[in-house]
Amino acid sequence: MTDGTHSTLRPSTSTRRSSSLSAALPRAPIPAPERLRAPPVLLTMQRRKMRRDWSSLPDDVIAVISAKTTTYSMYVHLRAVCTAWRRALTPHPSHLPHQIPWLLLPRNPRESSSRVGRDDSRVSFYDLSQSKTYRFELPFLRGKQIYGSSYGWLVLKHDYSVWLLNPVTRRIIDLPPINIVPNGSSSLPRSEHPHQHCTQKVLLTCRPSQPDCIVVACSAATTPNWELVFCRIGDTQWTGLKQRVLRKRLLDFTVHNNSVYTVNNKKEVSVYNLQTLATWTYPPPIKYCPARDQINLVADGESDGPLVIYSPEYLGYGKKDKFHVFKYIGNKWCRVMDIGKRMLFLTSDNCTILQFEEEKGNKLYYDGMLSSTNDSYRIGIGRVNLKTDSNVTLETSPLEVCPDAIGSSSWFTPSLHLFSRSRKI
Repeated sequence: MTDGTHSTLRPSTSTRRSSSLSAALPRAPIPAPERLRAPPVLLTMQRRKMRRDWSSLPDDVIAVISAKTTTYSMYVHLRAVCTAWRRALTPHPSHLPHQIPWLLLPRNPRESSSRVGRDDSRVSFYDLSQSKTYRFELPFLRGKQIYGSSYGWLVLKHDYSVWLLNPVTRRIIDLPPINIVPNGSSSLPRSEHPHQHCTQKVLLTCRPSQPDCIVVACSAATTPNWELVFCRIGDTQWTGLKQRVLRKRLLDFTVHNNSVYTVNNKKEVSVYNLQTLATWTYPPPIKYCPARDQINLVADGESDGPLVIYSPEYLGYGKKDKFHVFKYIGNKWCRVMDIGKRMLFLTSDNCTILQFEEEKGNKLYYDGMLSSTNDSYRIGIGRVNLKTDSNVTLETSPLEVCPDAIGSSSWFTPSLHLFSRSRKI
């Protein structure tokens, strides 16, 4: 522009070429701005606000939810949701159908959670209806033996001390020491082996929360002293009921209302009144072989006497092929093959009878040692139809039991009933 004329500036050839090349190349995406994140504390507070407060549900809504439960284990888990639900739900549900009791399994010290020594604080139950095993960690069990159960309470003993333990509610009831029995010289003596004089079976006449509950115990001693004793909740000593008789050994007993029924190795069935302490023996002895047969008694609410159950071909666990049930009818013992809507649950130490629906009744369940090896065995459950004598093996518990297991199996009916004079463990 030195000559004063106006001219237009144009890009050079190299500039045009570079601009066209840049237009042909793909443009890199523009990075999005980083999102601001709330601090972890604020996120936790927001999540808590979004959560439902299940403890604030109305009681009628909780009742509707509980009505959907069909098993006792489901109802127990429902009451364990929170304190509000536990208060809203009754400990004795009436809507649940009759439940098959759980099978208390022998305690296995090998499955201990402790790395040092033996730990027998774990107790396991097998639920046949759900095919599940429930385990309870109860430190109070350490060093104690379990002698069956009654009305949802386990019977524990250590030396002369005896307790009742509810594993579901974790409450215990203290009973008098078993060596404290009145009537002078007939009391249980002390010895260097106190376990020989402790209980081998304890039964309750009703739930401990009822005022007329009586505890009946059988002593395992072989010396001439009391064979059966009883007490009430809160007593400081036992009362003698049946003394030992030479050559007449007690094999089993059961309770019903205020009566205690016994059977001995002389085939005699007797009844003891807990109020008057009177005794009476059924005239004809029952026919069975004490040296060969296993015999159990169970209370029969439909008659004045007990039901007598024995296996005439008892060869050991897993080989109980036949069971006979006898009832006292017309001044004699008669075999019965129909017990109506009821079912019997039998182990080597106890027998329980429960009411069920008509299509499920008239059966007997029993335990047995199955799939045994040198190192362990499993507890199996069988079922017998009392009318047809048909025997069916149902299931085997998944828990392996070692030969040095503690205690024996027993049928257990869980209970949520509370008792004001029990204490928490």
